[in-house]
Amino acid sequence: MGMYTELVVSTRIVDDPKVINVLKLMIAEDLDVPEIVDLPSHPLFETGRWNYMLRSSSYYFTPIASSLLEYDKIGKSWSFINRSDFKNYDNEINLFLDWIDPYIDAEDGEMIGYSRYEESDEPTIRYKGKVGLDL
Repeated sequence: MGMYTELVVSTRIVDDPKVINVLKLMIAEDLDVPEIVDLPSHPLFETGRWNYMLRSSSYYFTPIASSLLEYDKIGKSWSFINRSDFKNYDNEINLFLDWIDPYIDAEDGEMIGYSRYEESDEPTIRYKGKVGLDL
């Protein structure tokens, strides 16, 4: 059956329309059909559940997924905040963080969030530039 993993991300994203469109699709803000978004070439988008991972939730954690994606005109970047949880069968969390890392508007080493496995007491802190697939 598998265990749930919570993902919490709070960071800024560079103003790249392709990336923003994919994030909007993933949080279901504007777009519903993956075919209308030019998907990047990345292993995340080869998994079967990438398009709803950021809006999934369970009663093992806070039972509501929540997202905010808002443009900051002064900073010329997007604020992206997400709290979701799901069964991380295909390593989607690390794949997502690996895909989004180059578009995070932060210094390497800056904390961008955490993930927490259902049976863990401690979260895994996630950092810009250190979110790779080897975690």
